[in-house]
Amino acid sequence: MKKKIIEYVIILVLSIILNLNFLSSVFLSYINPENYFFGNKLVGTNAIIYSLTGGFSGLIIVFYLFKIRSVGIILSLVYFGYFFIESLITNQSLGFGFEISPLSKAGLALSIVLLIFWKVVR
Repeated sequence: MKKKIIEYVIILVLSIILNLNFLSSVFLSYINPENYFFGNKLVGTNAIIYSLTGGFSGLIIVFYLFKIRSVGIILSLVYFGYFFIESLITNQSLGFGFEISPLSKAGLALSIVLLIFWKVVR
């Protein structure tokens, strides 16, 4: 019983992080349509499409986390892993060092913990 509660709490925290990513992508697309894709600067429509695609894919992952848990766990790991690596490469190419978004770090860590926890419990 406790294992199910812990798993559900981790899923809730992941869904909150994914929803925050969606909201931030919507606000940033509206306020300042500028984004980076592996160090290359995107502006205008390309930046809006890239940002909103990342946000909407996070919402789809939230759906899968609650409906088809195994698929949602793998997708969240891929999602946060992609944005972790993408922000790492972008920050290195722009000269910012190893500064990575706390949401990406927390989401990747929680996805890994959830995957391990899910494999151990099942």
